[in-house]
Amino acid sequence: MKQTLRIAAGEWTHLLRTRLAVLTLGLLFTLVAIAAWNSAEQLRAEAAERLHYQQQADEAYRAQPDRHPHRMVHYGHYVFRTPTPLAVIDPGVDAFTGRSIFLEGHRRNTATFSEARETSVLTRFGTVSPAFTLQVLVPLLMILIGFSSVARERERGILLQLLAQGTRGRALLQGKALALAGVAALALLPLVLSALWLGVQTPAESAPLLVLLGGHALYLAFWVGVIVAVSALASQARTALIVLIGLWALLTVLLPRLATDVAVVARPAPNQAEIDIRLQEELRRVGDSHNIEDPGFRSFQQQVLEQYGVASIEELPVNYRGLVSLQGEAESSAVMDRLSAEQHVLQREQAGIVRLFALVSPYIAARHLSMSSAGTDLRNHQQFLDAAEAHRFALIQGLNTLHAQELDFADDSARSRDPLAEQRTRISSEFWATLQQFDFAGAAAAERVRTALPLLLALLAWLVLSALLLRHAAGKVEAL
Repeated sequence: MKQTLRIAAGEWTHLLRTRLAVLTLGLLFTLVAIAAWNSAEQLRAEAAERLHYQQQADEAYRAQPDRHPHRMVHYGHYVFRTPTPLAVIDPGVDAFTGRSIFLEGHRRNTATFSEARETSVLTRFGTVSPAFTLQVLVPLLMILIGFSSVARERERGILLQLLAQGTRGRALLQGKALALAGVAALALLPLVLSALWLGVQTPAESAPLLVLLGGHALYLAFWVGVIVAVSALASQARTALIVLIGLWALLTVLLPRLATDVAVVARPAPNQAEIDIRLQEELRRVGDSHNIEDPGFRSFQQQVLEQYGVASIEELPVNYRGLVSLQGEAESSAVMDRLSAEQHVLQREQAGIVRLFALVSPYIAARHLSMSSAGTDLRNHQQFLDAAEAHRFALIQGLNTLHAQELDFADDSARSRDPLAEQRTRISSEFWATLQQFDFAGAAAAERVRTALPLLLALLAWLVLSALLLRHAAGKVEAL
């Protein structure tokens, strides 16, 4: 143990004397700190902006004058998603999917105004968040710091001297790894400080926060073992650098891209044009709820007449046009929900295939663990879409209920040609003031932890593999 600590201290002394290492250490810490500060500031600014626009949308909706209920159906309303507190560490898919949805009748819209679409192409590689920095950039900087940790001793002939003096190969590599682990800890420090602050502010997030921190610690520990082992196995520092850069590119760039391509080929998804065509075909079978004579509602008309025991729609105690609007929205929403559910299942299957690549890339395991813990993964985004749709359906059907119960059928039928009838079909603006607030909580902390645990185990397996490689390298060193 004393040998290990002495070697680690000597390695740190060397790093602090080396200008490149000092610059890289400073860049590493600064990069992570800036990413943490920038992410927190951006999330704060976006939260204030979303609150402002949500209030503006609510006020604009409630400020509408007396109108026909169906005009309000088409007027629509915006809702915004408030991200989880851990989104400050990993914004996940939110930057690419958007956090606001326009709700309107007869349509199930998706989220819009994503950050990636508003910025440069470089943003699509990954937002500069603490998670992205730790998963992609920090391992690269650790390679620049540690690639020569053992190889330079070999090149200078010091390695044989150390072994001749009784230094064990295992202690030597453990000391080098301990020094590089200090670099990794320095990179994790801003995240740990942010986590402590978040833990105090939101105690309910403590469990997923610990999983997120533990996952990144395992991921960086994997790189510590690999960097030192490759440096020990390489005959020259230059060779170690080339191998490590190639491994970094393979694990963090090529394999994630390959995983995405495999998922798309294994579970091909229709494009938006194909989805729209299929949707319109199925909605055409439902019928046009704006036309009460549409063939799609003939059986519904007969059911209504039998239910109320009358011979014609004019004799109904309610407005038949409103009933058609209620029925049409219910049937069209059922179609849209079914097609959307199919797309969600397909997307989750694709994401599941990508997650399987965590067995060949620790970066994929770390990335998905981070998003799952933070509540910014695909499943949480889909839950947001479903919650917004449930809110939309309740809003539209509430307006359709007013249409059926508050308006006279004769006036409603004549309003396009009779100004007085048109005036009588306007609902008081007091009804718009009853707009319900949209509140999306997202997945519970326990659910996010359960989703992330298999990925945590995958990272633990990668760490074991790294330790075995380090042990093998130690045996090679001792055999010199």
